[in-house]
Amino acid sequence: MNFKRRLTMRFILQLAIAGLIVLLIAALTVVWMLQRFSEISITRDFASVGLERLAESSELSKEGIRFAPELLEQVKKNNGWLQSLDEHGQVESAYNTSKDVPTQYGPGELVAYWTGTKPFPYRLALWTEVKGGRQFTLVYGAPNVMSPLLEQVSGLSISATEGMPELPESIRLELQRKEVFVQLIDSEGMELLSYNKPDVIPAQYSIQELVLRTTYSDRYNYHMISSYNTETGQTWLVGEPLAKKSGAGTAALIPEETQVVIIGATAMLAALLILFVLLSLWQAHRFGAPMLHMLLWLDAIGNSIYQEPVDRRGYHRSRTPTGKWRRRYRVFSDVMVSIEKLSSALQREQAMRKQTENLREEWIAGITHDLKTPLSSITGYAHLLAEPSYEWSLEEVRRFSGTMLDKSAHMDLLINDLAMTYRLKSGILPPATLDIELNAWLRRALDQAAADPAYGEQQRIIYYAAPQEVWAKIYTPWLERVVNNVAANALLHNPPDTVLTVSLLAAEAGSGYTIRFADNGDGMDEATLERLFERYYRGTDTASPSQGSGLGMAIAKGLIEAMGGRIAVETVLGEGTVILLIFGS
Repeated sequence: MNFKRRLTMRFILQLAIAGLIVLLIAALTVVWMLQRFSEISITRDFASVGLERLAESSELSKEGIRFAPELLEQVKKNNGWLQSLDEHGQVESAYNTSKDVPTQYGPGELVAYWTGTKPFPYRLALWTEVKGGRQFTLVYGAPNVMSPLLEQVSGLSISATEGMPELPESIRLELQRKEVFVQLIDSEGMELLSYNKPDVIPAQYSIQELVLRTTYSDRYNYHMISSYNTETGQTWLVGEPLAKKSGAGTAALIPEETQVVIIGATAMLAALLILFVLLSLWQAHRFGAPMLHMLLWLDAIGNSIYQEPVDRRGYHRSRTPTGKWRRRYRVFSDVMVSIEKLSSALQREQAMRKQTENLREEWIAGITHDLKTPLSSITGYAHLLAEPSYEWSLEEVRRFSGTMLDKSAHMDLLINDLAMTYRLKSGILPPATLDIELNAWLRRALDQAAADPAYGEQQRIIYYAAPQEVWAKIYTPWLERVVNNVAANALLHNPPDTVLTVSLLAAEAGSGYTIRFADNGDGMDEATLERLFERYYRGTDTASPSQGSGLGMAIAKGLIEAMGGRIAVETVLGEGTVILLIFGS
């Protein structure tokens, strides 16, 4: 998997995980809000909501029905009581009941209390449930505050003072203490009088409005009952809040659902903010640290420091002590490997450049020495000839002149070789080439090379021609220079009895040819072989009596490649060296 795909998959995975966490936070928030809404509904109207929850959560045991403790606690908070009746109306279990609550009900008695046809100090709610094949009836009772008050106010004579009914002091105190309001409306639904009425209660009712408010009390957070006077067409309304404020005061609507929504939304946004902050910090640690490490490494490379930065303990930050990638660096492993390769390449280049500089300095020192030596001889002989106090004979003048000519020729050779190396480096091409028969041409070139006095009087070059004619299109001065340089390298840098064998080998089907130079000299070690064709490497020191410039093999390689061939070397230390000039294969 490449770097792009790994990075893409990593970001997709992280976004997916973050999305799942966001969904989980949202789900938990919704669940909490629903639970709070349910608790609010139970608190406001336990008779319709809580009784159903009690029946659903009840369990049948040997002792009877057991209920959820938190729901029983809510019964107590509402100043209510709970009874469980069997099929015969007998109370089997009860909770928070007072002495005025019956322990046995007749069939018609319970219904009369429930429907209000028979006076009862409590408002009743009934729920029937089947458990274990037996039928149970749950009876929930809450103090009946409004019915007695409605009965009292509906029998009063109406007289108003400043829009308020004249109520007895005892009734007014009772209304305030129990946070109950009273309202009188006419036959058109218009308010005539009110007392202790909150702002959320309207001053005018339509038929639908009054039906909804008296039937669905939990929707409006107020429980209301009414009494209609057929003679006057007026209606008395008495109501109390389903959820009351703690302490004394006027009843008011508490927007608990809104508070729950605000709290839930705030908590969810805070959790998401914390999540994204933690995710950002984690991303900075996971991706920022490796990127910073790579930037530091690249900056170090720019300052010629090619080692990877290390921590305080001396370990690489990207790897464990065992050499494995650390987890946060794995996704960047391709980039790190590329930086390592770049660092290694630049380090090798720096070492090679330093080595090349050293070789250049050595070579320049050698060339300077080689130039100064013949120049000193020329200068010395010139001073001798110019000295007026001596009368040189003709023979001495000719001997001095010959020496000066030899030294000048050596200097010219050094300068030409140096110029040739730079011309080859710039990529020169051979001048016009000629078609020649290589067997005859190579024999003549080797005969001329063997005539060099530096090789001694004995014949040290042996030539083996190809069995058939070999025609080649070459620039003969360059090839002659190569033959002379290779022969000089073999005969001048080996023992005096070394023999050079030259063979011309024609390739099959005339597709090319090879000139093979093989000597039986000392051979070369690995270090010398590796540097044989370097421009700034001399196989001999500057004190050697060789007339060479130290550039012969470098020039030979450059000329062969410029003519479209290649040169190869095989050598064994102590046994000799084979140099192959290969063309066309």
